[in-house]
Amino acid sequence: MAEQPLLSVIGLDKYFLLRRSLVAGLMGQPQRRVQAARDVSFAIGRGESFGLVGESGCGKTTLGRLVLGLLSVDDGAIRFEGQDITKADPASRRALRRQMQMVFQDPYSSLNPRMRIGRAIAEPLRLHGIVPADQVEREVARLLERVGLPASAANRYPSELSGGQRQRVGIARALSVRPKLLVADEAVSGLDVSVRAQVLNLLDDLRRDLDLTLLFISHDLGVIEYLCETVGVMYLGTMVENGPTSAVFAQPAHPYTRALLASIPRADPTALRGDETPLAGEPPSPVDPPSGCPFRTRCPDAQAICETPPPRVTLPGGRWAACHFAVETMNAPIQ
Repeated sequence: MAEQPLLSVIGLDKYFLLRRSLVAGLMGQPQRRVQAARDVSFAIGRGESFGLVGESGCGKTTLGRLVLGLLSVDDGAIRFEGQDITKADPASRRALRRQMQMVFQDPYSSLNPRMRIGRAIAEPLRLHGIVPADQVEREVARLLERVGLPASAANRYPSELSGGQRQRVGIARALSVRPKLLVADEAVSGLDVSVRAQVLNLLDDLRRDLDLTLLFISHDLGVIEYLCETVGVMYLGTMVENGPTSAVFAQPAHPYTRALLASIPRADPTALRGDETPLAGEPPSPVDPPSGCPFRTRCPDAQAICETPPPRVTLPGGRWAACHFAVETMNAPIQ
């Protein structure tokens, strides 16, 4: 019997209503809405690292906040250890917050600049009663050392640390309540390349050592390929491809994934993978998305059938892609 995923997202929808002008309201014009997530489904196994990748505005961050309960769901379900957390009562939701923690893109804005690092990490320890009061200081020192910082960092303020050090503090604070799921939203995008590699290695080590499950959100395909075992590719609020990262990146089944991979900067710009065409143009407005396949207005292979919603095609190796021509795209020659 297959083990139950730690997190399952099933048919998730989220829309944001746009503010109407007074004139539009008086004229009875319908209120417009932005499609942030539409029929999104994926699952993450215990101890697995899952990457969400796509262009800016595709709904990655919204999806992370929906998983954490920071935003309400319009339709669909989010199951954590089999429990639908979208229907959880306030008491259950408070308990769930300890199980799911977030590492933010900007560690400086997520830390109180007037609070010493030790106190910032100690707060959740005391709030949730993780350790006895007389052991809090020792636990703070242990957490700092676990993320590669000296215990003396507890006496410093955020402004006295580098960006990489502040991100390590953010990770330590998230780990303080001993969560099962860590959501990292562009957690290394603001760091220098060398520091970025160190933080990625730290996250991977923590995941393996502590049996953490990682939902990693990024626009950087290289980071996703390095860190994540499985990947979900997002476009205009929808997930267009899902599967093992090595297989998806080696043989993409959706034209959008193929175009994203072709757009990765290379030392030799002519060294594209086979017949891949770099991504061109701008995404359509999420207020008025195209009918059918959302990528058809930018897809070089679009045909008339693409004006109808694409099926979710199951592919070998536990993969799927939402495309009328998924099999043909995946089997296209890659030289």
